[in-house]
Amino acid sequence: MTSKEPVSGVRVAKVEAIALTADFEDMFDSPDQVPTWLRYPAASHRVLPRRGQFATLVKITGSDGTVGVGECYGLPSPEVTAQVVHHVLTPLLLDQDVFATAAIWERLYQGQAAGGHTRGFYLEAMAGVDIALWDLKGKLLGQPVHRLLGGPVRERIGCYASPVALHDDPSESARQAADFRDQGFRALKVKIGRGARTDGAHLRAVRDEVGDDVDILVDANCAYTLDVATEVGRVLRDNGVAWFEEPLAVDDLAGLAELRRRTGLTIVNGETNFTRYDLRECLLHGAIDVYMPNIARSGGFTEVQRIAAMASAFHVDIAPHGVGSGVSLMAALHLCAATPNLRTYEYNRLPNSLREAILRTPPQFVDGELVVPDAPGLGVELDEDVVDRHTVVRL
Repeated sequence: MTSKEPVSGVRVAKVEAIALTADFEDMFDSPDQVPTWLRYPAASHRVLPRRGQFATLVKITGSDGTVGVGECYGLPSPEVTAQVVHHVLTPLLLDQDVFATAAIWERLYQGQAAGGHTRGFYLEAMAGVDIALWDLKGKLLGQPVHRLLGGPVRERIGCYASPVALHDDPSESARQAADFRDQGFRALKVKIGRGARTDGAHLRAVRDEVGDDVDILVDANCAYTLDVATEVGRVLRDNGVAWFEEPLAVDDLAGLAELRRRTGLTIVNGETNFTRYDLRECLLHGAIDVYMPNIARSGGFTEVQRIAAMASAFHVDIAPHGVGSGVSLMAALHLCAATPNLRTYEYNRLPNSLREAILRTPPQFVDGELVVPDAPGLGVELDEDVVDRHTVVRL
């Protein structure tokens, strides 16, 4: 440590928000090559096609010059989250003690709670700030974040490839599943949501291709009513699939509880939720077996640790949602390493030049598992040239 001031005296000196966009057209040789399943990755999301990958980075500079990096969930508008960080959160952050992460979290949350801003872009902005503060703390103390969180419980993270997308022909789904298996994945997730017959055809093709040694998970992205989801549940059981993610609208907690009773499948929810208060309702309804917070959406390390602890009291596991840039990926690995009730992690494999490409040292994937970083903080060193190339707003 070369700072002129004691570590304990470091305060927030500067906050920067950087909105990133990676258009799908730029990832292919021509716009015509962008597949339909990439623009519409979920059967239930047909109103607004996805045009790319997005993230908002947050950089917090301490009074000693040390910089912490975080990420806010970027879909669909990273520019909005950047504005929230800059205009709303930064005035509440400047000159705060960088080690007081719980106190800062409450300061930010209560700063807008009375006005009704307890979810959405505001919580995603808070998440990026919180992750950056934990990265900064780890760098100042010379420790990886997972040690500051009480870990490691594990040094490698079991994960699954996501997604086998909405291909037109079952053989295409089988081919993508085989690619994931050949890359070393022992589990993969299939997008469903087109009815029992179509879903069944794709699942049978995938199961026939990968065999019984690869676990298959499914994600309906809220495509079904209770009765249709019950019918689809029988198809899942016939194909050896237990994990049924977002089968119904995420707020239909009574329906999810009934589906859980009818099918006996593992009901999974939570990627669109934000705080422990959302989880509380899921738990009180008996609606879930596995909860999927996204660390870049659900308030960062400070809040997701509370979420994991609350879930454990109901014997519910955590399986973090894995959509984002390389920064939130690395943050999720630290969270997973320190979470006793971890089920698995979603290693998203959609084309995304904001994921491994913005990291000078990408995460290691070995024998179906991701290796937990052990460098101070998040262990993230950004490739600033790549960041600059994808920056659309810098505040």
